[in-house]
Amino acid sequence: MHRPQLWFRFALLATTLSCGSPDVPPLVHDEDPDPAVPSPALWPAFERALHVTCPSDMAAVGSFCMDRYEAPNQAGLPPLAMQTAKDAADFCAARGKRLCTEAEWVRACQGPTKKPFPYGTTYQRSRCTDDKVWKVPSWSTLATWPSAAAQAEAKRLYQADRSGSRSGCVSGEGVYDLTGNVAEWVLRSFPNAKNYDHVMKGCYWSGCYGGAPPSCSFVNPAHPGSFRTYEAGFRCCLTPR
Repeated sequence: MHRPQLWFRFALLATTLSCGSPDVPPLVHDEDPDPAVPSPALWPAFERALHVTCPSDMAAVGSFCMDRYEAPNQAGLPPLAMQTAKDAADFCAARGKRLCTEAEWVRACQGPTKKPFPYGTTYQRSRCTDDKVWKVPSWSTLATWPSAAAQAEAKRLYQADRSGSRSGCVSGEGVYDLTGNVAEWVLRSFPNAKNYDHVMKGCYWSGCYGGAPPSCSFVNPAHPGSFRTYEAGFRCCLTPR
């Protein structure tokens, strides 16, 4: 239903490109191109042509807006943890936003040039909050949430930095702490072994489960969205009108 409108906007972009725009790759002609889908070579330019306008506390990422910081989305405040995916969705909805999708999160982390880490092509330990020593959790105590004992245990385990405190942990589009700090609930976009409705992205303050480097591609699909854990937070997204 939206194909003609999409193609019209892309056609305007193609006209600009054919006039010799110096910083945009030339059109790529396939044997059988789909007229509704821009060539992958033009995706970065196509996104720029959308001129997305976002609220001041959000960054424009391609065709959508994403909170610059993990919830509560304020620089200098500690990010929320012990959150379920439902907690996250309710928090975002109350602010006229929504929970980010896995595909949106990956796009924000990789940037338009698809880098493996939000800050570049090579992993740098401690650039983001991923260098804290793991503490053994008492899962039986955490399971009694919101009891006083569970809150005390969550506080003991919590090692996130205040949002934005590691200034080098930022994407090219201005989104902070995508890897490390707290793991982030997102709506699942891609198949995996569990196929729950939600997965966690970004790893957390002690790195990734299994010792992998905290990258844009790492995903923790092991838990349903109802799972509450000491290191899980989120951030919100928004589709501009």
